[in-house]
Amino acid sequence: MHEPESPSTFLRIHGTLANRNFIGLLVAQFLAAFNDQAIHAAAMFFAINTQALTERAAISLMPILFYAPWAIFCTVAGWLADRYSKRNALVFWKLAEIAITAVALLGFYLGRNGHPELGPWVVLSTVFLMGTHSAFFVPAKYGVMPEILPPHLLSKGNGLLESLSFLAVILGTVSGGVLSYLFLGNELVIGVILLGLAVVGALASFLIRKMQAANPTLPFPPYIYGPIVGNVKELFAVPALRLAAQGIAFFTFVVAFMRAAVYMLGESQNPRWDELKTSVVVGSVALGIGLGSPAAGWLSGRHVELRLVLLGAVGMILALVGAATFIDEVAILVSCIVAIGFFTGFYIVPLFTLLQHKAPKERKGEMIAASNAVNIVGAISASLLFFGVVFLAQKFGLSPEVTNRQAVVSGKLTDLELLHGRPVYFEVTPENGSRVEGGRKPRPQEARSFEQVVKHIFEGGRSRDILELHKDIALDRKDQDVDVSKYVIGEVTHYDLVPAGVPPTPDYDNHHLPRFLFFGAAAMTLAILVLLVRPVLRLRKSV
Repeated sequence: MHEPESPSTFLRIHGTLANRNFIGLLVAQFLAAFNDQAIHAAAMFFAINTQALTERAAISLMPILFYAPWAIFCTVAGWLADRYSKRNALVFWKLAEIAITAVALLGFYLGRNGHPELGPWVVLSTVFLMGTHSAFFVPAKYGVMPEILPPHLLSKGNGLLESLSFLAVILGTVSGGVLSYLFLGNELVIGVILLGLAVVGALASFLIRKMQAANPTLPFPPYIYGPIVGNVKELFAVPALRLAAQGIAFFTFVVAFMRAAVYMLGESQNPRWDELKTSVVVGSVALGIGLGSPAAGWLSGRHVELRLVLLGAVGMILALVGAATFIDEVAILVSCIVAIGFFTGFYIVPLFTLLQHKAPKERKGEMIAASNAVNIVGAISASLLFFGVVFLAQKFGLSPEVTNRQAVVSGKLTDLELLHGRPVYFEVTPENGSRVEGGRKPRPQEARSFEQVVKHIFEGGRSRDILELHKDIALDRKDQDVDVSKYVIGEVTHYDLVPAGVPPTPDYDNHHLPRFLFFGAAAMTLAILVLLVRPVLRLRKSV
């Protein structure tokens, strides 16, 4: 049995980046971040494809499901990270990840085997469970960094940690969409893959050697949410910690807001992007962060270089303006989104390092958990702001209601064809027996081939009819009485299929909204830049 090592012994023996503890942490964190995002994307598309949620509801709900546990458990997470060995916390939650992915596997099975009303919600519950996993895992992950790396390696270590974390976010986000695309109707395979990765990540966490708790006598807080108020006040009372907390909270806000904006961009296209293409574009911001984070760590050298925060914010603003300007040019848009991520890496790495460096040694877990509580405000505010902006845009005409709707036919739905979870062709037979159809039947070669994957990633979609189904129309029944209406946006005809006698819900042209969302994100980043300039310049020489 190895005795737990004290932090000083740890740093003396393992004071380089090339040690089993840091490598074990990197692998465990990489696979945790991958599964976080893969489950996030796969659950969202599974809910949409099984009609458990509409696109807008799914986009708005995902951040709330994931980040709500951070607020609920922030006090307990901080206390556990300091009261017990952070290594034990990391191992425990990697084992818990195995159980969570097993629940996702069960949900996928239920959703495609006789319980379509239950399975999607079981899978959606795992987004909340992975949020709980992260709420406890993150304080231990960031809190353990100063215990396994000496101060002069923290910036480089954080740069590498963030780079691999966001590489995992890229792969997880894209893989969630790709796997949903490839295994539509057979999502059980997705569950098996995620479960296998969780097992590998849990094994990697055992590479971290046992270490002592930072504060083994810390009592459990008598009031579960009382301490977080005091910790947040203490966090904001110290200028360096206040700067870090505010800056990281804005990072969480803008990432959540931009993710929703890109999903809205994909859903508002004519024709709309499928889950594969949307996931690739969403993941491109993480690609940029994966490139920018190690660059920020290298430029910081042996100390915390806060001027990179300002450089990162300026770069984000310029890239956001570029994305808004060229939003209809997919290649330029993706390049701008990668640039947004690159400068976000410059922005975030010094702030995470500053928080780890300046937090009291015996209370790092509590301080990081308090910072996470502030982050929750940013993440949920982004989700609420996005929902509110969409509502106001529709109310005040920025996203105008469609007015050219025409009735097409009423009768029996005799054929309904799907492609990658989306309805693409219908056939309705009215009482007089004449057949009316819309859309186009999918050709056999379109069915989830590798060539089709590459084509969807690198080519724009062709103009074609879009079908919208009312939530009460079952995908597996072709004898339902339906009313069909249509309207045109640009060169694309949209068909609405609703149960007979049910009026269609209003439809809106959201095509121009994402441009304003990107400009809005640039304006908000400019505001935070103005707020951070003075504290950054005042503090940079003291760290």
